[in-house]
Amino acid sequence: MTELIVKREGSNSDKVSEVGQKIKLAVDEIHGEFEDHLLAINENTSEIQSNYEFSCELDNKITKLNERIDEIYSILGKLTGKKIKKISRYEDIDPLTTMEKNVFLNLYTEEKPVNYAELAKKINMSISLTRQYITNLLEKGIPVQKKYIKQRPYIYLDPKFRNLQAKKNILKIEQKILS
Repeated sequence: MTELIVKREGSNSDKVSEVGQKIKLAVDEIHGEFEDHLLAINENTSEIQSNYEFSCELDNKITKLNERIDEIYSILGKLTGKKIKKISRYEDIDPLTTMEKNVFLNLYTEEKPVNYAELAKKINMSISLTRQYITNLLEKGIPVQKKYIKQRPYIYLDPKFRNLQAKKNILKIEQKILS
């Protein structure tokens, strides 16, 4: 009878050991897959970062080109004695909805770049909805700029556009909306 108990205990011990080995193998396999996944994430993050840096370089080059074009217009105006009218790239802005105007005005009144969460809180709207309205503004031709501070996106209006809007009310925003 004692031999039977020992054999049963021994077979349970073998089963426990076998289950433990299977669990260890499964955990090792999951760990390997997790490491592969982390590696892929790091590679994607590096690619995204390099794409962002490239787009920043491109943006700087475009800004410099625009400045040179402005200089050329100025020189041509001096040479010909006539003021050369530049075609405003803001003439083709689609009309804004009331909510888009609200988002625009709140962004317009910001003195410094603001992140999406701050803007969303200011206009009492969800962050995702705020992002969507900013996307709508961009699609309609409003020059919303983005820069990263400590890897967080901050948005602001192009200063030239802000001044133009103040002088000419390009967006035709009525005073009653401001109230």
